[in-house]
Amino acid sequence: MPKEARVTFPTPLYVVAAPLGPGSTTMQSAFIREPQPGTFDEEVLPALAGIHYAMHLPKNRFETLDLPLIAIKDQVSGFPRAHSVALIPDALLDSPKLIERLTAAFEPALIIAPADRMEAAGKVSDQIGFALPPARLDALDQSTLDEHWRLLASRWYDDWPLGVVLDPATPRWSWPIPPDGSLLSLQRLARMMAVPLELSEDQESPFESAAGVRHLRVRLDSLVELENRGVDVEDAAEAFPGAMRERSNVTRTRLTVSLSGTAPRYVRFSSGADGVTRTTFNDHYPQVRSLLVAHSASADNSMGIVLEDALTPQAFHAVADLERHWAEGPRPAAVRRILRRLNHATSAIWSKDFVAAVHCASSIDAFTNFPLGLLTLPGDSSPLSTRLPISYHTINPLTRALQFELSPQVPRRFQAGFKVLVAECIPTSDPVGRASRRGWQTISDEMSAAGVDLTVTETPSKDALRSALASSLPDVLVLSAHGFYAPDSNIAGVAIGEDEITMGDDLGAMPPLVILSACHTSPRGGGVVNIGDLLLRAGADAVLSTLVPVDVHHNAQTVARFFRYLARAIADTTTAPNTSILEIWHQVQSLNVVIDLTYGNPKLADWAFSKATGISPIEQFMTGDHGLRHARLYEDAEARLITIAARTGDDERVRSWLRSPGYLPESLMYTMLGKPSSLLVGTASEIP
Repeated sequence: MPKEARVTFPTPLYVVAAPLGPGSTTMQSAFIREPQPGTFDEEVLPALAGIHYAMHLPKNRFETLDLPLIAIKDQVSGFPRAHSVALIPDALLDSPKLIERLTAAFEPALIIAPADRMEAAGKVSDQIGFALPPARLDALDQSTLDEHWRLLASRWYDDWPLGVVLDPATPRWSWPIPPDGSLLSLQRLARMMAVPLELSEDQESPFESAAGVRHLRVRLDSLVELENRGVDVEDAAEAFPGAMRERSNVTRTRLTVSLSGTAPRYVRFSSGADGVTRTTFNDHYPQVRSLLVAHSASADNSMGIVLEDALTPQAFHAVADLERHWAEGPRPAAVRRILRRLNHATSAIWSKDFVAAVHCASSIDAFTNFPLGLLTLPGDSSPLSTRLPISYHTINPLTRALQFELSPQVPRRFQAGFKVLVAECIPTSDPVGRASRRGWQTISDEMSAAGVDLTVTETPSKDALRSALASSLPDVLVLSAHGFYAPDSNIAGVAIGEDEITMGDDLGAMPPLVILSACHTSPRGGGVVNIGDLLLRAGADAVLSTLVPVDVHHNAQTVARFFRYLARAIADTTTAPNTSILEIWHQVQSLNVVIDLTYGNPKLADWAFSKATGISPIEQFMTGDHGLRHARLYEDAEARLITIAARTGDDERVRSWLRSPGYLPESLMYTMLGKPSSLLVGTASEIP
């Protein structure tokens, strides 16, 4: 595969025009017409066929080639390369200059438009130079798919070096959108690997294609491994079963999952139970959730699972009770009881097939309104967020979820000297503000030594914050503020200065990563409209948020550890080129377990930080091979602390402290929203 081709060739862009009628004359018009929160703009429904069709076309030029195994491996590894699909109002077809701006960074490939807008689509397609003539939304089928694939492959053929062989096969077109989120991934992967695929007419199980994807990924890894070993063709058949067994134990793939369900409180607010007249809440759009999962999973031909009717009101009630209890002053025993209740309320989702999929996942992209990471997988003793990195994509409102999923996944790389702006919004008269500033000073000194440009700025007003953002243009924004949650209006945001509040949609454009160093910025139990979700709409790729009020000292340790690990990964030349912010965060969340164990118990904290033997117990915990298993993180962390305590005869005291009053798993109460996998770490010769 020629390296220069990857650098030179732009990504094909498929434009789908939604038949929204007159008045939709801007890029955003298709996404501000929701009748009420939580529902989908039904006038966009006809465009779903066009989006789904575009996802069957080549997402890059390499897919039209007969690729060697190692090149196929490259296509499904590293940074997920999703289809570039632009969903626009059909009225925008009358604005060629806007379409030209939209397509500037891509190779314009095809416009799919309603039948009555084909004349306008043809004019703008000719004017801008799309690769293919426009296609009608109501005339998409297997024959048009075959022809479009053939025409694109032929158009691109002359740009390839001599000897490149085209692959004329196309995926099988299916409509309506199948509920099996892995079906498209399975088809695309089987096509590249030239593996015959028999598809049943009725894909009833949400896990059938996911298992197929898993099998093909193990097969691909096994074949590449044999090829790398230089195994002769004659010996490959004999060696292949053993290679499959070996790779089956280590091959991991990303898992995209949709868990439908909405907090009852959100439904009540959307339906007018608060006294405001609204249309009745409607969430019956499984085809949209299936489309979201398929688009995400096919980005790297990984597993996708759609679970409809997965979450009951009782599950959201348990989360709401957890958040409420934490806000009132959490007690470890009560938190453990609520988490057990939460597991009981969601036990039905853990089918044998779903558990198997999670066991072979490398990370989870969760399209859901629910904090999946708080649940404990059957057989584990620690919640799911300790086992796997999880990024969240909320699906209320659903039109916005589609908009964000289709936004270009442009990888950004954090390198040496990246800029961090800490916006200190808490007044100096506030004790929490004084503690916060001491914490930032310590972090600033440490980051300066590591070559990180971290600046702490006083931002006592929204104007000051907007100005600081505009002048600094940071890579990372840390909003150090008090969080607020208003149950009467079901919103959560942050306070700035003495008397201003913000939901994040009035601060201007956001940098790639935002860290909300504040309390309960994105609670989920009540389906709260929150600042974490709104900052993604303001341009952030990823937002680190909190479900509950967090302790200022614990939070300082958590954020400090994040920047420390990030700086270390950038400086380490052995860091894998596709390591992402999501993976860095998971390291932080996992190894922060010792802070959870010690910070909630003053006696245990005094012992952990004492240096009676020259090195404190907490330093001993963090050095050497700790051997903590992610699936049993808290259980193993307790055992390690007790082992350290036994060296000085303190093991019984430590056991007693861990048992009563116990500790709070506060690190689990952070969630990473958006697309943190698109934020890569360290230097690389090229963006993957």
